[in-house]
Amino acid sequence: MAKRSNTKQKIVLALFELMKTHSVDEVTVSDICKQASVSRMSYYRSFKSKQQILEYQFDVVFQEFFSYLQVMNNHDMTAFLDAFFTVIRRHRITVHILIKADLVGIILDKLQFYITDLIDKDVLKVRDRASKMWIAFVAGGLTTMIVEWDKDDMIESNAEMVMIARKFLK
Repeated sequence: MAKRSNTKQKIVLALFELMKTHSVDEVTVSDICKQASVSRMSYYRSFKSKQQILEYQFDVVFQEFFSYLQVMNNHDMTAFLDAFFTVIRRHRITVHILIKADLVGIILDKLQFYITDLIDKDVLKVRDRASKMWIAFVAGGLTTMIVEWDKDDMIESNAEMVMIARKFLK
């Protein structure tokens, strides 16, 4: 199992390295395998597509976010936002590559999924039961904030980002 995990990580790193200089459409499975030093068989055992690799990597980012939130004592919106911007900054290269590749939809979809999951598991405390529309609003707003933050090379501090987001999430 550790070997498969290591292979997956090599494939992920290879794709992201290649996406620094090529669009996701230009990168071939052969390119990824060569960069990762893995066989095509290993590639297809690990992933079905490049899209799945990108989603897998963003799941890794969100698992860190989820873990970060779980160890915090306070699970209100401010703590959620602080954890969110901390983890996004920590993974700024991954985020930047996804944005540059025009794959913001992955960020939005994953955010909606994970916000729903955090609320369902009572990790994120909200006043009223959150509707799908509220979750869509929050995920859309945070995704757009990430895109703009990335364009500005994340010059705003995490605290500034939390303060801006809190204005809309009272």
